[in-house]
Amino acid sequence: MRRSSYAIWWNEGNGPKHVGKLELVPLHAHFSGNGSRRLAVPLAEITAVEYHRGEVRIDRRGMTPLRIGSLDAPGTLLELAHSLNS
Repeated sequence: MRRSSYAIWWNEGNGPKHVGKLELVPLHAHFSGNGSRRLAVPLAEITAVEYHRGEVRIDRRGMTPLRIGSLDAPGTLLELAHSLNS
């Protein structure tokens, strides 16, 4: 059974890093973090997911790319990248 919640940091483009969690639900990836920062990314809007050097890059249709890093166990980012590519 795949996990559905991950402890992460993320940022959009060159913006500030946010610390929090990513939850995968049937149609969205929900980011929630420090303060009131929240972001919902429709899975249908994801055009590419790449894992490189300890980060996952998510390209979104018509939006700034997201970068994600893990605050969780080793191997979590690869699992997350595979889940988003499914």
